[in-house]
Amino acid sequence: MTTIRRYALTAGPFAVAAAAYAVVFSANRDRLPGRMATHFSLDGTADGYMAREAALWSGVGLIAGVAVLFVVLAAVATKNAGARVTAAVGAATAALLGCPLVATVVADAHAGVHDPAAARLPLWLLAVLLLLICAATGALIWWLANAAPRPEAAPTAPSLPLAEGEMAAWSRTVVTRALLLPAAAVTLGGLLTAVFGPWQLGLPLFVLGLACAPIAAVRVTVDRRGLTVASTLLPRPRLALPLDGIADAGSARVDAMGDFGGWGYRILPHRRGVVLRSGEALSVRTVKGREYVVTVDDATTAAALLNGLVARQAGERAPEC
Repeated sequence: MTTIRRYALTAGPFAVAAAAYAVVFSANRDRLPGRMATHFSLDGTADGYMAREAALWSGVGLIAGVAVLFVVLAAVATKNAGARVTAAVGAATAALLGCPLVATVVADAHAGVHDPAAARLPLWLLAVLLLLICAATGALIWWLANAAPRPEAAPTAPSLPLAEGEMAAWSRTVVTRALLLPAAAVTLGGLLTAVFGPWQLGLPLFVLGLACAPIAAVRVTVDRRGLTVASTLLPRPRLALPLDGIADAGSARVDAMGDFGGWGYRILPHRRGVVLRSGEALSVRTVKGREYVVTVDDATTAAALLNGLVARQAGERAPEC
C-alpha cells in the first residue's frame, strides 16, 4: 500500500463523516432550535442540551481530533498489515462518531425550533444501525486496502531433544503498561462517571476498561499440553493450542503497530497475535496453516521445547516396523 493510499483510506472516512454532519446540519439549520437536544436517555427522550453553533463545531471538532489520532497511527504503521488494520478500525470509528451526530440533527429538526425536549432518538434503533454501518464501513475500507502479501513465517527453531517419559515445561509472564495503565484509567473514569455523572456514559467505559485489563498481563506456558496463553487476572480470556495441532515453532521479532496494527489480541488473515509489545515473539504454526504470534522474552527456548514435544509425540505415534 502506497503512503498516499494509506493516508487517504485512513483520513477519508473521517472527512466523509464530518462533511455529512455539516451538510445535514446546514440543510436543517432553519428547523433547529437555538438550544439543541444532544443527549438522549435509553427510552429515547432528550436529557441533555447544547447551543446550536456549539453543537455544530464540537461535533466537527470531535471527528477531526479522532481523525488526527488515526492518521498518526497510520504514519507509525508503515507495514501493510498494520496499516490495513488501522484504516479499517479508523473507518468503523468514523461511522461510530458520524452516525449519532447526524441522527441527533435529524431528531432535533423533526421536533422543530420551539420545543427541543420533544426530540426523540430511540437508542436501540441507533445501536442496530451503528452496528451495521460500522461493520460495513470497516469491511469496505479493509477490502479497498487490499490484502498484503502473507508475511514469511519465522524460521523453525532447533528441536530440544526429550527422552520418553521426560518432563519439561517453560513459562514466562508478560505485562504491558501500554494496555494496563489505559485500562485502569478507563475503568476508574467509567466508575466515577457512572456514580457521579450520567451512568449511560460511565457504564460502557467501565465495561470497556474491564474487558481490556485481563489481556494486559498474561502467562505464556509451554508443556506437554502444548501452548497456553492465559490472563494472570482472570480465568478468561485464554488461548490454548494442543500439541497435536501444532506443526512447528520458531522465534521472530515483531512490530506491534507495523505487523498487527496495535496491541492486544489481534486477528489477521491466517495470522493471530497476542501482541503486548514490540520485540521478541514466539511464532507457532498449526497443522492447518495458521500462525499464532505471542510476544514474550526467551521465545527461542519456548520454541525449541515446543518442537521437541511435538517431535516426541510424533515419534510415539509412529507405527513400529
